Amino acid sequence: MARNYGAIRGLARFEGFTDGVFAIALTLLIVEIKPPGAPDGPHGFTSLGLAMAEQWREHLALLLCYVTIGAFWLQHHYTGRIYARSDHVFGLINLLFLLAIVVIPYPIRVWCYQLGTPFEPAAAVTLTIALAVTAVVWMTKWFYGMSGERRVMDDRLAPDFLRQMTRRYGIATLILIAAVPVAAAAPRIGAGLSMLTLALFLIPQPSPRYRPGQEPRREEKEAS
Repeated sequence: MARNYGAIRGLARFEGFTDGVFAIALTLLIVEIKPPGAPDGPHGFTSLGLAMAEQWREHLALLLCYVTIGAFWLQHHYTGRIYARSDHVFGLINLLFLLAIVVIPYPIRVWCYQLGTPFEPAAAVTLTIALAVTAVVWMTKWFYGMSGERRVMDDRLAPDFLRQMTRRYGIATLILIAAVPVAAAAPRIGAGLSMLTLALFLIPQPSPRYRPGQEPRREEKEAS
């Protein structure tokens, strides 16, 4: 059996806390956009429509942040059927992952606001580094979960299924890492490569597969 660290717990509070952080991160995105006429918003405009259109960078940042955080939340939601328990180290890694999630809007906004400026290359590298770090922390969480006879993963999952998902997540992480030097040479291509890679995780993942005769009951699936 794998060695666990600290108290071994179920996932109810673990997932509830993580979902709460994701919900707050997604909700706060719109707060950053100050409407024309608001105390901190644009003033002195002659056309409300043009004033809102001039905020396109803020709108783009909102969209990209939502897609990025949403893609990671979908994977977190998906892996709720893969992880079966948690321990202290798993919780620590998850805290690092959540830190990356709450920070990620900053480099995205930096890139959006620097589009077309002399600082765009540096902003693109900053963005791709942030996305790569988030993916690396996700993979750290994944490898910790499956190491040592599946430390915190469901023991009933089929090995070929876990290999398939490891390849999927691993390839995506390598692409995000490779996007960093690409962004240094071609800023928009590197940033676009990163965002496209994340957008692919909006597509449904394969249903978990189990060892023969060890599939969870329907009631267990619905409860999870």
